[in-house]
Amino acid sequence: MKRNQILYKAIRKSTAMIAALSAFFFGTVFLLEQQIPSNFYVSPGEELTFSSLAYLKSGTPLSYDQTSLAGKSLGTSEQVTVRLFGLFPVTQTRVSVKERETVTPGGTLFGIKLFTKGVLVIDIAAVETPDGTVYPAAEAGIQKGDTILTIDGTDVFTNEEVADLFCDGPGPYTITYTRDDVVYETTLNTAKGMDGMYKGGLWVRDSTAGIGTVSYYDNDTGAFGGLGHGINDSDTGLLMPLSAGQICPVHLSGVQKGVSGTPGELKGSFSSNEPCGTLNQNTQAGVFGTLTDDTLAQADEVEVLHKQEVKPGDAVIRCTLGDDGIQEYHIRIDEINMNEKALTKNLIITVTDEALLRRTGGIVQGMSGSPILQNGKLVGAVTHVFVNNPAKGYGIFAENMLSVMDENAA
Repeated sequence: MKRNQILYKAIRKSTAMIAALSAFFFGTVFLLEQQIPSNFYVSPGEELTFSSLAYLKSGTPLSYDQTSLAGKSLGTSEQVTVRLFGLFPVTQTRVSVKERETVTPGGTLFGIKLFTKGVLVIDIAAVETPDGTVYPAAEAGIQKGDTILTIDGTDVFTNEEVADLFCDGPGPYTITYTRDDVVYETTLNTAKGMDGMYKGGLWVRDSTAGIGTVSYYDNDTGAFGGLGHGINDSDTGLLMPLSAGQICPVHLSGVQKGVSGTPGELKGSFSSNEPCGTLNQNTQAGVFGTLTDDTLAQADEVEVLHKQEVKPGDAVIRCTLGDDGIQEYHIRIDEINMNEKALTKNLIITVTDEALLRRTGGIVQGMSGSPILQNGKLVGAVTHVFVNNPAKGYGIFAENMLSVMDENAA
């Protein structure tokens, strides 16, 4: 009986150990799978390494099934299986040989004037009539966040154009609009308000303005990237559809220091109505366009690091906070996230520079797009601040910004 009890305890202990090891193994595989993106780029003569994956702080060894990429020609692309301990498949990824990109790092403030493609519906409103309250837009199926493109076949670009068309009478009006990139058509009957004016029962926005920081600039083409995140409508939270945009010089008038719970802000205004560039893309990864004034990018060209080459540790950011122009400030890269769902939150950074902390409290609005450099090479750009800790924030890989810019330009 005693022997049976000992055997039973040993079996139970072994079962528990196997279960714990299985949980650890599958948990490790899952975490690694989340960290490894669907594609990597390497430069000619270089091989893919996984040394900067955040989970690999524990030293978990990864390998992939392929011969060395050394000597492979530009444009070579191979699908490979990533393995844990050289044995267990984790996921597949594509490795492509690509010439290493070089750009001029930014750091200069720029003003943004963005005009929407169509008009963005920021709210649905009631219309008070002598016969009661009606909701013309809602009854037509139009929702907050939709973009109205045409009314009775006429393109609309401004609030005034919408109001002028609706003033013609009760309709019906044929409305073409988009929702989630799908085009729809509906019929809207306006209502005569208490003031005698015909109204559609909606609020729309046709433009926005703000300031940000240039992330990088291409000396050969004049192309630039900035912000590191898209320009979203303040009411709907949706990416504003871009019809046209301008870049203007900015006069910085002051800095509102950030504190826990209240983000700081760079306060400024357009110093000239003469544009110094055009904006042609508003994407989740940043805004892109062409600069006609290269004084917004005053630096020597640097190489762009591939995402797998970025490592936790010391780095610098470049930004403009006053008349002293672009300055570099010390930061620390704490965490690296290659998960492709975290497009604008690839890095967690901490400001360590006492001069910057005294001046701004850390990261403030307007610093979005400030380039991040490590060992003299471009890592990415600042995107967001931690509201409860302005010394910390997020960053995006420069490689991601460049890829999105190239994809949308194609």
